[in-house]
Amino acid sequence: MLEQITKNPDLTKYMTTFKEGEILFLEGDDSQDLFILVSGSVDFLKGSKKISEVEEPGAVFGEISFLLGGKRTASAKATDQVKALCIPKEKITSFLTEFPEVGNRITRHLAHRLDETSQILTGLKEFCDQLPDAVVLTDREGKIMSWNSAAERLYGRGWEQMHDRSMEEIYEEPQAYRSFLEEVQSRYSIREKILKIKHPERGSLFVSTSTTILYDGHHNFQGVLSLGRDVTSIKKLETRYRRLRNWLIPSVVLLALLGGSLFFVSPYISKGIENVDVRKHEVRSQFAKDYLLLKSLLLDVFRFADRTKSTPVLREFFKLIDPEQTVYSGIVLLDREKRVFDYSSPEAGPEDGALVGSSYAGIDFQGSDRSPMRLLVLYRADKEHPMGRRSIELAFEIENESQVLGWLVFQLKMDLLKRKYSVTEEDFRKFQIRKPQQ
Repeated sequence: MLEQITKNPDLTKYMTTFKEGEILFLEGDDSQDLFILVSGSVDFLKGSKKISEVEEPGAVFGEISFLLGGKRTASAKATDQVKALCIPKEKITSFLTEFPEVGNRITRHLAHRLDETSQILTGLKEFCDQLPDAVVLTDREGKIMSWNSAAERLYGRGWEQMHDRSMEEIYEEPQAYRSFLEEVQSRYSIREKILKIKHPERGSLFVSTSTTILYDGHHNFQGVLSLGRDVTSIKKLETRYRRLRNWLIPSVVLLALLGGSLFFVSPYISKGIENVDVRKHEVRSQFAKDYLLLKSLLLDVFRFADRTKSTPVLREFFKLIDPEQTVYSGIVLLDREKRVFDYSSPEAGPEDGALVGSSYAGIDFQGSDRSPMRLLVLYRADKEHPMGRRSIELAFEIENESQVLGWLVFQLKMDLLKRKYSVTEEDFRKFQIRKPQQ
């Protein structure tokens, strides 16, 4: 077929040569010419990403824009010297009549591409249905084009109800969602935004949404891809913590610092150490109080080692204390296998996540099984001590119904403890805190 076409004198005038790296046509162009490859190879790109290639002599490409009467759906780039017949769109009909084999080849190519695309879409749909987060794809008008099973569960609506419907209908405040989309389009993507939705059975829910704008090769807005997850429990935890902070914490802490801390923690402190001096007693009481407070706020979090729920609590905790005066340099949360699933410090910098995923399994947890507290001695490297600096940490067992869920670890500023409270490593070995009653 190719030989017949190239020998046709009416068509040889359409023979075109492209140098390596030269663009045959661009994604979004209005051109609708048909190409037949004579020699060389051509890459097809969406944006800057390669999606396919042709190198077989006689291959036909560029037919999609002709058949649909639309713009180019991808760019074509010569990867070496390319010779191709470029049939103008006004000549394509007569060309296909004269060479019906080309039409048959186009038909087979489109059928193969349709089958391949269907398999890819089916696999992608099955993959998305396995994701725990809700995945939603909307077009440029905000109408829902696709979503996964998690989206049906989160939003409480079936695909039949929402297909081709506006995403705004899901939200309690549609204007807030529209403002959110405007913000997304101005910034390309927003890592996380919490919006309120209307669930038909569960009522109002808070959904954390991460959104990315979809553009074509010419940066024309095409739609929005969103990931959503239910954070209602986290919002409730934040509300609970704010109430504690605004009412319970200031009053209890003030009373504790003025002398009432002994009454607060007396059920948990061993009677064998009642003769310690006032400053050491204050430190011991502070540890017990902070342990009990954080345990009450994080008990449910430890069941699933969920960092998304623990990080807000730890950050709020450090906001309540003076970073210069606190004896804590950081707080570490360990799961039941003693692997770090969250870490926070008074400065709350991006380096906080570096410790997540590391393990305390090889560290000796020194102490009595009758006490929830363990003493840890370890060496951590820093800029001033590349070989490691000796540090002391206190680990408190998080237990519920006789089951160990994990450990709450306080990293200590020993220099400050010694200077301000005269507390040493040996003092921590003598501290005894009783396990709370279940």
